[in-house]
Amino acid sequence: MKADWDHLHFFLVLARAKTLTNAARLIGVEHSTVARRIQALELALGTQLFKREATGYELTLEGMALVPRVEQMEYAFLQIEKPHQSLQGRVRIGAPEGFGTVFLAHLLAEFSKQYPLLTIDLIPVPKMIKLSHREADIVISIDRPKSGPYIITRLSDYCLKIYGSTDYLAKNPPIHCLEDLTQHRFVNYIDDLVYSPELYCLERLPLQLAANFRSSSILAQQIAVSAGAGLAILPMFIAESKPELKQVLTQQVRFIHTFWMLTLVDLQHEPRIKLVWDFLRKRADIQQSVLMD
Repeated sequence: MKADWDHLHFFLVLARAKTLTNAARLIGVEHSTVARRIQALELALGTQLFKREATGYELTLEGMALVPRVEQMEYAFLQIEKPHQSLQGRVRIGAPEGFGTVFLAHLLAEFSKQYPLLTIDLIPVPKMIKLSHREADIVISIDRPKSGPYIITRLSDYCLKIYGSTDYLAKNPPIHCLEDLTQHRFVNYIDDLVYSPELYCLERLPLQLAANFRSSSILAQQIAVSAGAGLAILPMFIAESKPELKQVLTQQVRFIHTFWMLTLVDLQHEPRIKLVWDFLRKRADIQQSVLMD
């Protein structure tokens, strides 16, 4: 019997995703739909393509032999069809709260208009999104994993500096050198809620400085600084868009951090993932003036 392309597409996604749940999330359907499509394909071909293991759906020898043939069909299909017509399903992106909200949301809205059949899930939160737990398809992190089944790329460096509101700076002692910072209030992270050592910037200054206002949210910190709560070390891509904020000790204090972009090895060839991955890399390159000094 002749195999239906839709069934073959479900086969390819399951072969990469390993579980019905993950395959269903990538395609944007219920897991029972994936199971029905695979059953129909196996019936049409007269052979078993998967065997159920503790780790998920593993390919049989017949299934492994079919994968490269279906991948060739997939490539040819995508070359013929326009991307916005052929790509459907969902891509979930996890990112640090500030970067996800201030930087990515605008770019992904632009991307979403170009590919209206794709669903984009953006998760900007002040914690680490666990790629290994399949909480997202693509994760942007300030920490580079030391090991794991990941594809990793340096997305971009970004710059952080000390900022204060114009009103706060006008009402408090002038700042000409590092020692002058000891006369000022500070906004910072809550110690026991810091999810990465990279976030310890204030602590790296050679001074004894204590925060009078603390939050686990970088956006809440920015709002507090804008309202006059004190000084804070903020990413430039957040602070420079706020006209009420001014840099302090511009030449003396400057931190450089890195955003890493990750996906699982078994997702790297999924067209939806690759499309979003390439888009984010290109846009981060274009937006370097926003991220760096």
